[in-house]
Amino acid sequence: MTLITSHQFYRAWLDTVKKREKDLLDIWQKPTKFTEYIKGSDNSVMSEIAEKLNMLSYEQDYYSLDSILYKKEDKTPKIPENSYWFRDLRVAFEHENNFKGGLYQEVSHLLIVNCDLKVLVTYPNGDMSDSATKKEMDYLHEVISGNRRAETISETESFLIIFGYENKFVWEAFLYHVNGWKELKL
Repeated sequence: MTLITSHQFYRAWLDTVKKREKDLLDIWQKPTKFTEYIKGSDNSVMSEIAEKLNMLSYEQDYYSLDSILYKKEDKTPKIPENSYWFRDLRVAFEHENNFKGGLYQEVSHLLIVNCDLKVLVTYPNGDMSDSATKKEMDYLHEVISGNRRAETISETESFLIIFGYENKFVWEAFLYHVNGWKELKL
């Protein structure tokens, strides 16, 4: 079974959002529309990412996850058509417009999900060197570090946080490592 890596997901994310830069910037300050464009609309960012990764997406809040990526064989067999029950998940995805809106909830939720890759996308006001951003990231690192699978998450690089910035349309990605966040450069 092939696992989707954080590098593959981030590459697909960058390719998709850069291609859609104008559309995203037009609705950046409209949180409901923006989130729907990322996940939940017919032509969402997540559906395109799923396609690029040779996967399927379910974007209707599966067990309160904003989106999941899966393979056809991950669906529970012999269930009614157009129903969605899964026996396996590949990627769990959370999207949070409000960086100051309780990211610990999104991180905690991702930590209890059994999947190959956990992804959070959010939008801080400052970059990683900004003291408020650094403080939040230190706290999120503490949250993950307290999980009994923290070393495995670190070794497999299976917890990815992506930051988006409206100004200059810049994206940064960070991987959880036991010794601190590691910037993911492609």
